[in-house]
Amino acid sequence: MRQGVELSQQPVKPPVHSVTGVILQGWQKGLLLVLVLGLLYLRVWSRKRSSDRICAHCGQRNPPHQTNCLKCSAPLFLH
Repeated sequence: MRQGVELSQQPVKPPVHSVTGVILQGWQKGLLLVLVLGLLYLRVWSRKRSSDRICAHCGQRNPPHQTNCLKCSAPLFLH
């Protein structure tokens, strides 16, 4: 006599239903999370870069709170 569990004796899992009709697997959720975090980082980075003050004398980027250039000490004027 054979021992073990046959396929007909295993409990049947009910199908998974989604409100949107889309079911994402674990790796797809991770990839989507990395993509969203990357886009948020790029947005913050671009906003930060747009407010930098650029020295008219040497071309060095300076933080927006600086009044003199960090490289050549020339005054930074608002443009």
